[in-house]
Amino acid sequence: MNSLFKVVFFVLFISSQLWAQTESKIPQDFCISQQEYKLYSLVNTYRSKLALDPIPLSKSLCFVARTHAKDLAAYYPIGDDCNMHSWSNQGNWESFCFPADQSRKNDIKDKAKEISNYPGKAWEITYWENSEIDVALILEFWNSISYTSSMIGNTGKWAAKEWKSMGVGIQDGYVLLWLGEEVDVEPSTSICETGEVISNNSVAVVATKEADSPKKEAGDEQYYIIIGSFSQASDAESAVASYHQMGYPNAKIIETQGRIRVVIDSFHSQEEAEEALKEYKKKFQGAWIFTF
Repeated sequence: MNSLFKVVFFVLFISSQLWAQTESKIPQDFCISQQEYKLYSLVNTYRSKLALDPIPLSKSLCFVARTHAKDLAAYYPIGDDCNMHSWSNQGNWESFCFPADQSRKNDIKDKAKEISNYPGKAWEITYWENSEIDVALILEFWNSISYTSSMIGNTGKWAAKEWKSMGVGIQDGYVLLWLGEEVDVEPSTSICETGEVISNNSVAVVATKEADSPKKEAGDEQYYIIIGSFSQASDAESAVASYHQMGYPNAKIIETQGRIRVVIDSFHSQEEAEEALKEYKKKFQGAWIFTF
């Protein structure tokens, strides 16, 4: 019996340790601002124009981004040779000077795992200005720089990366975007001002009026070539306007199954749609056919 007791105790002890290791490091009341969520949405809108999949929102990476933004706002510059990827010695983390401290054993891409329970490596994009923040202009600035534009748009050295998580943090002029290659362990993220809860495993969808959906007459099958999906109707409308200017007059919005999708063209037969898809995929790699 004594041996059995020891085994049971050992199992319970190990189980409690594993639970403690996976317990969230993020405060229960953590939420993101509408401004942070807007920047997150704008990044996905931009990616949709490139026919790239949207990146799920990550509570862990949002927490890491906000924590780092607060640290930078309070203590940056941390040292003469330390840029904005650096962390001070004033928090619950190991201080880090980038690029001086960067090594195989001390990797800035592991900071997300240290600050939260995020399971993989994550990359950071930084920005700062001493005036009022306009997130649309910040994204425009990032896209004007080849390195950060490549990260967001998965081109160049980042073409093989599949971003599975995105986090945004804004504090006192500091704007940080984190991109991760693993799915977040946290299930959802809430928006402070509205209390809306966004699933971390999918992009939030905003419903539109049923009257806006295309009406199909009996026997009138339509095959739509989809090139993007949006969380907000206003972003989808902006995308369609851009495609019209680019010379795609048939671009339009459809809403089905609770999703807002952008159509680049539509056809009455599957054969026509499949033939056209071959050409559209040369421009929009993620294009696909949808019918309902």
